[in-house]
Amino acid sequence: MSESYALHVWFVFEDLKLRSVSALMLICLLFLFALVVPILLVPSIYVLNILFLRELFKLYNFKKSSLFYNIILTVICIIPLYFSQTDLALTFFFNLFLFFLIYYLSGSKGLSFFVVYVNLSISCLLSLLVSPTEIGGVSFFVVFVLAVAIADIGGYFGGRIIGGPKVLEKVSPGKTWAGILVGWISVIIFYQILKFFDFYPAEFFIFVFFGIALSSQVGDFIESFIKRNLGVKDTDNIIPGHGGLLDRFDGLIFASFFVKIIDFYLLI
Repeated sequence: MSESYALHVWFVFEDLKLRSVSALMLICLLFLFALVVPILLVPSIYVLNILFLRELFKLYNFKKSSLFYNIILTVICIIPLYFSQTDLALTFFFNLFLFFLIYYLSGSKGLSFFVVYVNLSISCLLSLLVSPTEIGGVSFFVVFVLAVAIADIGGYFGGRIIGGPKVLEKVSPGKTWAGILVGWISVIIFYQILKFFDFYPAEFFIFVFFGIALSSQVGDFIESFIKRNLGVKDTDNIIPGHGGLLDRFDGLIFASFFVKIIDFYLLI
């Protein structure tokens, strides 16, 4: 083993320590809100959405001097979430209105689109929590979040250690095909472990878990594309080793749409 490669591996595992601590804290919060004190789960998702919006507004330099104005705007932005567990059609309608409102106030189509993109994703998550299908409810919500995290961690360290050809170098220079494959394999192994313990035994779940891995990586590329266009490395620095909340949850944001589409199919 060359000295340069050994040094590279050392830096990767030093990064792993920081990322692992951050990830462990997030997982503990997930279990706290989802399983220990479930009454706090929905409010915590609302708070998460507000923090997402804060990062988006900061990225696009959209901020008004009046605190009252900012509070009112934030409230308007999260109103669509209120209907997500009862009437998704109404949620879509309010988000359409929100797109034009943000565009009118900011003059930015990018900000308008991504505010609605995040809002609709969180609406899908909230809707899944009350869905009667096999992929609805709090239990699968926890599994879903863990699957996205496993795809992200597997992909990151698979790419860093193995290296190899890049996927979309102009969008995300660090993403390699090796990382993508390791992310997929990691999630499939996670699913097989669950299946071994008689969780989600139906064969179609392997498609669901693979879809979660794939769609979460698409979400990663979407956020990388945003940051590339805006000339920033991270959306914020709130989480050590991860950057901002959007950096940490980018995969979950897009994967929520995939899981909700499957949920619609199961409801038919």
